[in-house]
Amino acid sequence: MLDPILDWTRWRGRLRRRAFWLRLAVASVAFVVLFVFLERTAGRPATLPLYPPFFAVLLSLAVRRLHDQARAGGWLLMLLVPVLGPLLVGWLLLCARGTRGDNQYGADPRAVGRDYLQVAIHEPA
Repeated sequence: MLDPILDWTRWRGRLRRRAFWLRLAVASVAFVVLFVFLERTAGRPATLPLYPPFFAVLLSLAVRRLHDQARAGGWLLMLLVPVLGPLLVGWLLLCARGTRGDNQYGADPRAVGRDYLQVAIHEPA
């Protein structure tokens, strides 16, 4: 029951580019909606508890996206390099393709559920 919720904060495994974009959009929209609601009802200080879970989700998504490219999460430290660091990390997270096949971080998410050795045989009814 909690598996779909905990899936957003996993640190292991790989995450496809499409799934990263979708989860990034959903997390951002949820954050903005909750932020606006809390700010209007309880004031700006009430929005502070929203930041840690939001950044934890973003960080876990980014690490898993880097794992899809056979890169360690330490590549996020490139964000500390002025100008070029954020551009490089942004390109890696949003545009770069993941490695084909399995890598040290797990199975290829594009190939999960596909069995190329299995042949479908259809018999007439």
